[in-house]
Amino acid sequence: MQKAFLVDGSICLGCNTCAMACKNQYHQDKGILWRKVREIGAEEYHIDNNNILPTLVSYQKAPKAEMPMERFYFSLACNHCENPACVAICPVGAHTKDPETGICKHDQTICIGCGGCVKACPFGASKFNEKMGQAEKCSMCWERQADGKTTACVQSCPVGAIAIIDLHDPKYKEYANAAPIGIDYAINAETKPTTRFIHPSMPKEVYRLPKG
Repeated sequence: MQKAFLVDGSICLGCNTCAMACKNQYHQDKGILWRKVREIGAEEYHIDNNNILPTLVSYQKAPKAEMPMERFYFSLACNHCENPACVAICPVGAHTKDPETGICKHDQTICIGCGGCVKACPFGASKFNEKMGQAEKCSMCWERQADGKTTACVQSCPVGAIAIIDLHDPKYKEYANAAPIGIDYAINAETKPTTRFIHPSMPKEVYRLPKG
């Protein structure tokens, strides 16, 4: 099994309820968001005051799009990659990949705050909490799921724009969009991000590259 987020940009309202639900569940410090709603064409994905990210030179980036007449959004958090960089680089095993669910977990009780995961993640999923001196990130509410509940973001979304899927389930093969359109995103990354996206049903001319 490989659990993954399915994000539907065709119905997302951009209301940020998912991000607020995540923050209410885990009480991240000011300036730290494990989940953020991205407005297409309005921002650079990698600009994040909480991250010190390496310059991405080995990854192909998704094409940028001009802002359409009707805006659309993608809600993004940790991609729970199949080959997570955070797990590979952590010297104390604070980051682990669950062999049954594929969820990338982070254990703050043993995190030494080296910041390696923050620098290694090509998507900016790992955040560094300056007050605690430790890293933190979305762990797909694995404790809630273990209790038979869904994630806080999925439960809170008023239109069902986020879902948890199993990438190994054949019925989800039709969701082949491995990257959101219109924002910087490290597609074809060696980490193999698992988040899948449903793109808005808009004319193709909406997705043309900006002039110049």
